[in-house]
Amino acid sequence: MTDNHEIIKLQTLKWVKEIIVKYNICPFAKKELERKKIHCTVLDGTDLTELLEHVNAELIRLDTNKDIATTLVVVPKLSGNFDAFLDLIDYSNDLLEMQDYEGVYQLAHMHPKYRFDDTTMQDAANFTNRSPYPILHIIREDEMARVLRVFPNPEEIPERNIELLRKKGFAEINAELEACFNVEKIRL
Repeated sequence: MTDNHEIIKLQTLKWVKEIIVKYNICPFAKKELERKKIHCTVLDGTDLTELLEHVNAELIRLDTNKDIATTLVVVPKLSGNFDAFLDLIDYSNDLLEMQDYEGVYQLAHMHPKYRFDDTTMQDAANFTNRSPYPILHIIREDEMARVLRVFPNPEEIPERNIELLRKKGFAEINAELEACFNVEKIRL
């Protein structure tokens, strides 16, 4: 692991704390961050086959380590190529199916250039899935189901997030995302 990987991990976890947890974008992120049960790994490269091998290794890690609640697979070299990241998402979902992980794990995804089809790049709604780097989020389905059982009106989470971020506005949320790159003084 390189120093650069450590910086990217810190920036990613700062984003989790300063945006995802702060605005409750993901209802179970706060608890897992506080319990230090979020595993964050950084992958170099852009070769799809190699990236999928790493994703598979992370699935196996989750299988064998119940102390990890969720995994963030950060792929910084796909920051400039949203289409390649979409390919990684598609093939990673295929991998879940081929390895009989459907119903065990699910994937969420975030990217610095994330944009909903019906929005502009400057729509603050996009920050529900916009992150400092491309991220595949591997989620344990049983953990998600457990949290959603006690969360009021879970079906309203996406719309609530969009409404909240639009009220904050693009400039404010974008500045908060940019601030995640400054990790000189961070406490997680």
